[in-house]
Amino acid sequence: GSVGMSLEKKGSKGSKPASKRDIFKKPVDKHSVENLVRPFILKDEDYKLLMDIMLGEFNKGLGKETNPTAKVKMYPTYVRDVPDGSENGNFLALDLGGTNFRVLLINLNGQEVTMESKIYLIPQHMMTGTGEQLFDHIAECIHKFMSSHDLLKEKIPLGFTFSFPCKQIGLNHAILTQWTKGFKC
Repeated sequence: GSVGMSLEKKGSKGSKPASKRDIFKKPVDKHSVENLVRPFILKDEDYKLLMDIMLGEFNKGLGKETNPTAKVKMYPTYVRDVPDGSENGNFLALDLGGTNFRVLLINLNGQEVTMESKIYLIPQHMMTGTGEQLFDHIAECIHKFMSSHDLLKEKIPLGFTFSFPCKQIGLNHAILTQWTKGFKC
């Protein structure tokens, strides 16, 4: 059988749709839910097929000749070392990946880790403005954060998570291949 849900409020005049909140207040029986989700439940062999397809695409992305046409681009990161637990002191972490930009101050002291962060909104006009406007805004946010934490005179190692497809040229140099997530700078 099919599962349906009325979007009309009982007792309403005309066909005014119910709010999402009203829809979720209605009791739903287990059988209806199972029927609804059944097409999305995969068998083990389906997962295996998906894994094989993904692995094939990853390998195409890693291949020098196949990378340009690969659906999943794989670029070198040039990262030479990973943390080993002996790191101490303050570190800044930046995260740009959507409509928000996050700045974190991380303090490592042996096994003790403290973190303070601030989230800054990226206004819509900056997401579609020039790259210079966007990065000026990012620099302003970093300055405000460092000023509010009395860090302006300190030299602090920084990591930047830039969640957009880039071709890495070196450890500290990358070329954006295309904007995504609503950005068009």
